[in-house]
Amino acid sequence: MKHPLQLGALFPSGSFLSRLMVKHIDPNTSGYVLELGPGTGSFTKALIQRGLPEEKLILIEQSPAFIALLRAKFPKSTVVLGNATQSGEILNSLGITQCDEIVSGVPLNAMDIEVRKSICTEGFKILKPGGSFVQVSYLPRCSIPSDTIMSSNAKKLFCGAVLPNLPPAFVWRAQKNSSSTVR
Repeated sequence: MKHPLQLGALFPSGSFLSRLMVKHIDPNTSGYVLELGPGTGSFTKALIQRGLPEEKLILIEQSPAFIALLRAKFPKSTVVLGNATQSGEILNSLGITQCDEIVSGVPLNAMDIEVRKSICTEGFKILKPGGSFVQVSYLPRCSIPSDTIMSSNAKKLFCGAVLPNLPPAFVWRAQKNSSSTVR
């Protein structure tokens, strides 16, 4: 409540939204899954329930209060205090050059367009070809900038809406072309 622009929503994401966010992710993926803005860990929990090994989850959160909670709830995950605009640098510091999927709870619609582009461009740089950047939005439009999707050789897909969620949520993902080269 003190910092509303740092939160995607006032309430933790519900189970329907969490499952929709991770529905497309293959639990047998061999690489890492990056979660941006995990908050209280609703999407993290859904990833684990989907069958992803906790050791393959990299969580980047900017709130120190949430960091302690996430480390306690998901001790086998790599939980990093940091900013989503620096996700490439953070992964490099961990010895990771790319991730298979990105799940984002970052409130992109509440941010300046340049910050949004920075977060998404960084994500696409480290996302493997064929991987997806999935984003929750509390407005009925995709918050991943269209020009960033196009310049990243990706396509936008609407995954669905969860109207009973508080607030109602819309899920979009941008899937990187399988033949994309990692820049």
